[in-house]
Amino acid sequence: MTDGPLTGDDPKETADAAVADLIVSAPRAAARARWAEIVFLVALCAYTVLAVLAHRYAYFGWDLSLARQIQSVSFPGFHWAMVDVSILGNEFVPWVLIVGTGLALTGAGLRLEGMVCIAGSSLGWLVNQLLKFLIGRPRPSDLLVDVAGVFNFNSFPSGHVVFFTEFFGFMLFLAHVLLKRGPLRQVLRILPALLIVSVGFSRVYLGAHWPSDVAGAYLAGGLWLMVMIEVYRRIKERQKAKFSDTAG
Repeated sequence: MTDGPLTGDDPKETADAAVADLIVSAPRAAARARWAEIVFLVALCAYTVLAVLAHRYAYFGWDLSLARQIQSVSFPGFHWAMVDVSILGNEFVPWVLIVGTGLALTGAGLRLEGMVCIAGSSLGWLVNQLLKFLIGRPRPSDLLVDVAGVFNFNSFPSGHVVFFTEFFGFMLFLAHVLLKRGPLRQVLRILPALLIVSVGFSRVYLGAHWPSDVAGAYLAGGLWLMVMIEVYRRIKERQKAKFSDTAG
């Protein structure tokens, strides 16, 4: 796709020279936005189909075979790694992480980031609880797989995975867009990514969820994360516009 001629609405024309060098043209930005919308719609459709099937079926054939394969992993330290990862999503721990991180961001002068962290993650939890209730899928049975504990509430989608994707995904996003290049930025991008990936294996390994519960949770969490980022981006743009008008 080729970029069209610049117009008065193109940010490259209105931005400062130093900033304009970093901004793509309006047609290219619009093309990227369309691709983002397509990805969002495809993910939403995939989640909807999976949710309808999860409402109808307690589990799928590939759920059972894949869950047993994951539970057969036995290299040293794997069991406790799976247990430890899930602790971050147990009971009150997510709320400590959400509120603590939000307050820390606010205290560091990142008020918008702290607000989106707390409000977005909290609302995401409420939406996920509603989805669990509406879909009503039972948890894996200990007659089929090893179940390491007593797990309450319905199974689809996995609450742990949704929380990790939303919360740690937003932390990864903030590290990517706000921090200067260096070791700290790398760590704060890699660590959340590892947690997001590993929690999916953890929930299946512990018998808390079927693999399809985890797949649905990644889709649901990813969709909500996209909403959080879009809200953050729009508020940020309004703040910049307001500041520019005041400065002008």
